Amino acid sequence: MFKSFFVSAIFIILIFSSIIFAQSNNSIQINGGIIIPRSSSKGLSTSIQYNYSINSNIQFYIYSGYSNWDKYDAQFSWGSSALHHFRTYIADKHILIPLYIGSRINMHTNKLFTFFTTIEAGYSYLSYNAYGFIKEVDPGTGVILDYKTDLNTKEKRSENLFGVGVGVGLSHPITSNLNVLISFKLNSQINSRYYSFFSNQGTYTALNLGLNLNI
Repeated sequence: MFKSFFVSAIFIILIFSSIIFAQSNNSIQINGGIIIPRSSSKGLSTSIQYNYSINSNIQFYIYSGYSNWDKYDAQFSWGSSALHHFRTYIADKHILIPLYIGSRINMHTNKLFTFFTTIEAGYSYLSYNAYGFIKEVDPGTGVILDYKTDLNTKEKRSENLFGVGVGVGLSHPITSNLNVLISFKLNSQINSRYYSFFSNQGTYTALNLGLNLNI
C-alpha cells in the first residue's frame, strides 16, 4: 500500500509543477539525509519537492518522500534509584511517506548564502511493527529485573497522520540555475491512536542536503 501511495504522491507533485504552475519562478528540489525520531534509532530520508516563488523572499512548496528507521525504545523505571531504569524497544521497521505543503521565507542573503526558515503542514502514511513487553521479576524479592520485547505480540500497524513542522536552512548558489541547500526540520504528528502531539513517538527531526534546480 505504501509503495502505491508514494508513487501517487510523486505523480501529484509532477502534475502540480507541470500544469498548474507552468510559468517562470519554478524549481525542483531533491533532498536526502538523516531522520532522527525521538527515542528511536536514526534512519534515512529522501524527498522530491516542487517550489514556486511568489517573490525573491517567499516560496510555496509541495513535497513527498520516503523515510525509514528501525527501533523505537520505551523507558521503564522502578523505584527512585537510577539503577532501576530499563529500556526496550516496542516498535520497529518504521516507514514514513509524507505529502506536505509549506512556505519558505528568506531571512538574510549575502554573497555566500541565503538563510531561510520554513513552516509546513500535511499528511503522512506511517507503517511499523508494534510489540508488547515482558516484565521480569525476581519471585523471591519482587524486584523488577528487566523489561524485554515480547516478539510473540508482533502487530503490523499503519496510520494516516496529519502533522506540522518548522525548519531553518542555508542555500548556496552553484550556478545561476542551481543551488545547494542544507536544512534542519522539526516535525510532529497532531493525531494518532497511540501517542500525543510532541510526544517521543510522534516527533522527529531531519537533517537534509538538497539540490535545487530552476526550471
